[in-house]
Amino acid sequence: MALVMRIKFPPTYPLIYKTLRIDSNLTVVQAIRFIAESLNVAAGDNIGLYLPQEKLWLDDNSPLSSYPQLQDAEEIEFKDKNDLSNNGKLGGGDHPDPCCVLQ
Repeated sequence: MALVMRIKFPPTYPLIYKTLRIDSNLTVVQAIRFIAESLNVAAGDNIGLYLPQEKLWLDDNSPLSSYPQLQDAEEIEFKDKNDLSNNGKLGGGDHPDPCCVLQ
């Protein structure tokens, strides 16, 4: 089954949003690679998929089909896992004191 996903990209990318049909049997890592190849954008090792409505990073090795919330997600973010734009928190978590920030 295919998922239709609206993907939001970081401000440094040439795209802001793009809607793609992605096979739900792909793992998150495979989906990231598919998105990058389809849209000709960079996807380094630190890129992940993030559900902002749920403040949830998708696990790299899990298939997209293991996330039923993707069916109803307004958007998913294609972003750096070390991005601090979530109110200064790494990875979008809710913990007030994120672990292991190296400066």
